[in-house]
Amino acid sequence: MAQFRKGAEAVQAAAQRKGGGKYAPILRWEGGEKKYIQFLDSMDEIITVLMHQWIIVGQREDGRENYERFISRRDPMLDGADGYDELIERFGVTPTERSIALVVEVEPAYSSGSGRKKIEGFDLAERQYENKDGETITVPNFGLIIESPKTFFNTLAEYNESAPIDEVIYEVKRLGESTDTAYVFIPTDFETLDVEEELDDFEFDFEAWLDELADEDRMREIVGAIPTGAKVSRYGGKGKGKDDEEEKDKKKSTRRSGTASTRRSRAKVEEEPEDAEDAKDDDANANEDEDAKSSARSRRFKGLRETATKKK
Repeated sequence: MAQFRKGAEAVQAAAQRKGGGKYAPILRWEGGEKKYIQFLDSMDEIITVLMHQWIIVGQREDGRENYERFISRRDPMLDGADGYDELIERFGVTPTERSIALVVEVEPAYSSGSGRKKIEGFDLAERQYENKDGETITVPNFGLIIESPKTFFNTLAEYNESAPIDEVIYEVKRLGESTDTAYVFIPTDFETLDVEEELDDFEFDFEAWLDELADEDRMREIVGAIPTGAKVSRYGGKGKGKDDEEEKDKKKSTRRSGTASTRRSRAKVEEEPEDAEDAKDDDANANEDEDAKSSARSRRFKGLRETATKKK
């Protein structure tokens, strides 16, 4: 597995900066929604990557758009500023820094009786999906949180200074819908659940998923087939067509020679609207549902740990 940036230091460093591969179960919040979450890895094991999300790579038979994610090879732990990234070079789409954590959703168990409900403990929350045979499968709601270091994980890093995040069950509520999004964390006093047995049955290989998203050949194959000038990002990012380049050249010719830039073009990391990765819209759900019906996944989650040296 490629060696990505990990831990609170990486999260906080990314938070200070301004500016999909195979199916993966991803937890999202709608505006005003509340979930109870148990983190399954320590703060030091949370990785931070330079990611492209909601990239339009084609259309489905019903006319809806197909989306993919990519980890940019310009991530500082991969190839850096000189790395290949056709989405930047040919389409002008800038990646954003995202931190990723494995969690399980839990749900409160309330006391019986009249009066105000009181939480007595927590149980595993569940989700359902259909397998390739059309059978409905019920599993614990393990999933990935892919969020901005600035609006989500930086706050979590502050809580980690008081108590390790993987030893606390949090109530997490989303405020806002788009660029005004914020998350409120409320630690509970209950012990975390022992989910080791259930996690062993969780058929998702996190390391292989990361490697696939960061695979240069995958980007060359998928993005290379997209015509120049096509819209590739759901939130903007139309390709640099011939007319755009000609107009750009005209503007350059009118500049004074002393102001012409000779610096190498670098990827600028900008903060995209939070609903780009949070909002549950029909297109995104359709893609994930389709993947969930694919052939049975035999790979298992291996944990957030380093297993290889820096990938070149």
